[in-house]
Amino acid sequence: MKLKVLPPTIRKNHHYLILDVKSEVEISKEEMLPYLWDACIRYWGENHSSNFNLWIMRHYFICKTSQNNEAIFNYKTVLRCRRSYEDDVRVALSTLTRKNKNRIAINTIGISGTIKSGINKFIKEDD
Repeated sequence: MKLKVLPPTIRKNHHYLILDVKSEVEISKEEMLPYLWDACIRYWGENHSSNFNLWIMRHYFICKTSQNNEAIFNYKTVLRCRRSYEDDVRVALSTLTRKNKNRIAINTIGISGTIKSGINKFIKEDD
């Protein structure tokens, strides 16, 4: 028996945060998600963070630069979260400064209603 898809009126609505991530080490999409969840859980706790429904939709490597003889990797990430929780996620991500003894900086560039418009507005114009 085939599972039925929920109608749009019952589905949970999402917004997409476009993140600018700078790190001392290379970070893959699979490594990035636990960093984000950990920051949210440490700041808001498990009960409130479970409402966020975070998921990384896209993760782009932008460039590698060096500053003071240290490599800096720059990424742009499209993060899905539930609508009306965007500000809570942004606050929690701003507290993340180190992971596994490596510095990391996460800034929110913008918020979009769809993945395509978020990429066109905030990622493609920088290239």
